[in-house]
Amino acid sequence: MKKVLLVAVALLSFTFGVSAQTLGFSANEELMTKYFWRGMMPGNFPGPVAPGGATDVGLNFTSADENFYMESYFWTFHTVSAGDWHYSEYQFTIYTEFHGVHLEMNHYFGDMGEIGIGYTLPGAVPASFTYYTSLWGDDYDTSDIKRNYSGYLELAIPYTLDNWDFKLTCGIVPYNSVYYDNNEGFEVNNLLLESCYTFELSDILSLPVKVAGGYSPLYKTPIYYATVGLSVNF
Repeated sequence: MKKVLLVAVALLSFTFGVSAQTLGFSANEELMTKYFWRGMMPGNFPGPVAPGGATDVGLNFTSADENFYMESYFWTFHTVSAGDWHYSEYQFTIYTEFHGVHLEMNHYFGDMGEIGIGYTLPGAVPASFTYYTSLWGDDYDTSDIKRNYSGYLELAIPYTLDNWDFKLTCGIVPYNSVYYDNNEGFEVNNLLLESCYTFELSDILSLPVKVAGGYSPLYKTPIYYATVGLSVNF
């Protein structure tokens, strides 16, 4: 974990060392009806609706030729407590992209950490694929001794039309994984279609409204949620 933090500090130092004209800041607050992550529903919320809120704050850097992009942000989610159940999650991410090749580090506090590598195709529809492997944290086989190195492969196809953003996602668990509760080898765990309309309130302020629906063959459960947010970007 110390090595991960050192890498994060080094990347952030690089970010602050460049010209202020190439830096960006973002802050987002989002309210959602239900929370799904890669086809699974963390917390096993009861009922069709489990409202919660997500917050993220980040910095980003884009090179003058736009061939290099880097972003680091902190994200957190909390359900609205109801009765005896409550769920919260914290995440720190560093993402870099150079000529379409992207590297990503995700640290899920109190859970596990992973590294992802992928590629974004050039063109009007920038489809991307990313493969993630867990490297530290709570990801062991049933003996609690041997690390599982759980893997996840995701194909994402986004499309933008004016203020509308659409994204089709297909997620796969390629082999047995305790973390993803998969004992049958190759499984599709996330089939999702998202649609988002963004109301531009000012040059730096926007209000995105999103609806999403899909199905998880691995968890045999429908995926559905709606969100409304407030975003600051400059």
